[in-house]
Amino acid sequence: MAETGDASRLPTSLDVLASDVHSRLEFHRYAFMDCVGIKNALHCVIEERENLQQRQNAIDQLVAEKDSLTKKNEELAAELESLKEQLQARESSDQQQGSGFQQSHSGMQAHPRLMLKRKRQSGDEDVDEHELMEDLSVIDNPDQGLNTELEATRKEISDIHSKLIEGFADLSTTGGRNIALKNIGQLDDRPFLAACRKKLPAEEAQEKAKEVHRVWQGHIQNPEWNPFKTVTVEGIPKEIIDVDDDKLQGLCAAWGEGVHKAVVSCLVEIQESGRLGDRNIVPEVWNYKCKRKATHSESIEYLFGQVKRLSDAKSRTRRRLQ
Repeated sequence: MAETGDASRLPTSLDVLASDVHSRLEFHRYAFMDCVGIKNALHCVIEERENLQQRQNAIDQLVAEKDSLTKKNEELAAELESLKEQLQARESSDQQQGSGFQQSHSGMQAHPRLMLKRKRQSGDEDVDEHELMEDLSVIDNPDQGLNTELEATRKEISDIHSKLIEGFADLSTTGGRNIALKNIGQLDDRPFLAACRKKLPAEEAQEKAKEVHRVWQGHIQNPEWNPFKTVTVEGIPKEIIDVDDDKLQGLCAAWGEGVHKAVVSCLVEIQESGRLGDRNIVPEVWNYKCKRKATHSESIEYLFGQVKRLSDAKSRTRRRLQ
């Protein structure tokens, strides 16, 4: 009978055991899910921290680049200011040079030996005879001193011009600008393509335009071709384009007014730049609004404006990053 009682309680014990096992399994399942969730959350936190670190590094790099650009802008501004002062001083000197030189020239010629005598009596014992003779040579030959001064002036202006071209070459070429670099002697190819598209199928027009453009670029760079004539305007001789030139007339007849105008404009630019003898393509600071070479003063003023705008933009960026 006792065994029968124990057997009757067995299903109940199994149910309790099964329930306990199920509860434990559910507990561990939920614990595992919580662990996975915590792990995923931790992974997201680590990933977000890495992203934040990358952003901070990018910001630090931008700040460093901004500081470097600011320093370069300050150096460029100082250099431009120096160039501007040199140019203004040179222009002022050139204006005064004529009268000043004539006065000093007449004074030196009047008493050259007396000046040397005073130099000997000035107490400078280190002045040797060779130096005195050089001074006398300059006084007796004033043209030599003037030529030296003119040569120094030309070199200084040439250096300023080269620095301006370098400065404009570093500027972005995007967008319309009144003053920018222009390759003097380089023929515009767009009118050639437009003319060829009017006469030829699309697949042939581009190659033909390149061919014709290349031929006329060669004509322009050939100093032996001189389609100019001299006319007198108010008593002053002036060279202008010879509209009766055979090549130009043939060009207009074959490819139209647009191509003809492009070639003539290129020739005029070369002439006005004083490069008819050497027609190699060279960069020049150009005033596109006035359609001429930009003066040094215009170029420097424009670069000053660009530096100021860039500095203002960098300052605004820095304020946003702070």
